[in-house]
Amino acid sequence: MDSPSTFRRVLQHPFTRLVLCVVLSVALALLLHGLGQLLGLKRHLPGNPGVLLFSVFNATGVLLAMWLVEWGLGRRTLAQLGLGRHRAVRDFGRGLLLGLALLSTVVGILALAGWYHLVEGPPETFQDEARDALWWAAIFTAAGFFEEVAFRGIAFRLLEEWLGSASALVISSAFFGLVHGMNPNATWFATLAIALEAGVLLAAAYMLTRSLWFATGVHVAWNWTQGALFGVAVSGTDVASLLESRTEGPAAWTGGSFGAEAGGVAVLLCTTAGVLLLVYAARRGQWIPFLPRRRARREAEVPAPESAPPGLAP
Repeated sequence: MDSPSTFRRVLQHPFTRLVLCVVLSVALALLLHGLGQLLGLKRHLPGNPGVLLFSVFNATGVLLAMWLVEWGLGRRTLAQLGLGRHRAVRDFGRGLLLGLALLSTVVGILALAGWYHLVEGPPETFQDEARDALWWAAIFTAAGFFEEVAFRGIAFRLLEEWLGSASALVISSAFFGLVHGMNPNATWFATLAIALEAGVLLAAAYMLTRSLWFATGVHVAWNWTQGALFGVAVSGTDVASLLESRTEGPAAWTGGSFGAEAGGVAVLLCTTAGVLLLVYAARRGQWIPFLPRRRARREAEVPAPESAPPGLAP
């Protein structure tokens, strides 16, 4: 029979906590979705709130799961998990600026190449356009928060604690791309593009700051700028936008019907930005070597050198 200390070490292992977080996230999300249907929340909200509620329930479930597991097994606070309140506004705002700058640059390059064009859309009032933009901002905020807590707050963080930064980066980015490969109009290149540009960029954003607020800001601005502002599809989904546009040209560069994020312009620019953030994070001592727990255990087992008796010191 295992001793209590061994059992606790198993519970504290990053892989165990990762599995518990995933299982509990799914259970809580399903529970929240069921409660939402039972209470008829869709009937009490304007428009078609299904996508928003779906994202909010998922975000709530994954946040509660991460907190319950990490607090219950290690008394880790939300601040230690990258969600400190005192940094929320600052980090989220900086992330928004970075995401806005990156996607605006991508669309600007497409426009200069003659592949992105503004067109005159159906007549709408400014009030209608602003309402749609705010609605999608709410959806993208909830969805971005859910994905950042799930992929960076849980998957990347625990894999990094277990296997080191490089392995966590590769595994979490690959899985992030594969999940988006199930979206409408996805191709193998779109899956690879998301893994390279978004997986690396968002993991690097978290690694550099250890703030999920910063990574979430980048994610939210990425989606909102691409879709609700410039009218480009977001991961294969058309979004009501402030600007009516059409994108033409080689899909390898424009992303085609999946969106600009699946094109070569975004891959080159955003992957480069992610690599720069990784280099900066490594220089700031945020890069964790391979198998850090085993390395730390070996170092702890090495006996400290005995001090020389008085009078015999060199």
